[in-house]
Amino acid sequence: MIWLQAVADHLAAEGHRIDKVLSTVERGVDIVAVHPATGRRLLVEAKGGTSSKAASARFGKPFDSKQAKSHVSVAFYYAAKLLQQHSPEGAQVALALPDDANHRALVEDISSALRVLRISVFFVDAARRVTALPFAAG
Repeated sequence: MIWLQAVADHLAAEGHRIDKVLSTVERGVDIVAVHPATGRRLLVEAKGGTSSKAASARFGKPFDSKQAKSHVSVAFYYAAKLLQQHSPEGAQVALALPDDANHRALVEDISSALRVLRISVFFVDAARRVTALPFAAG
């Protein structure tokens, strides 16, 4: 949830209206934001950097490179699916991922595809700072 709220706060600071932020147990689009000037919706698919389940053996432990690859793969799939479902209405799509070496390297590996599909990426570090890679811009 910390990752989601950090991205929602970042988008709000940029002037977006935040329509929805899911909890870690809810299903669906993680963040829905609307740009007030354009009315364009931004749909964000987010993945955290550790298990969100306190009962999990992985709770609080950072994901290794294999787990990060799985997360980026799943997030990319869902972002492409959102684009397919919502492109007729002009929605933009973004990923939100932990800001670590594994996730950055994996995003770099698919950066051309992200650019072609105009999918932005928000990286969130441990201090909740958000760095945006605006592939959808331009």
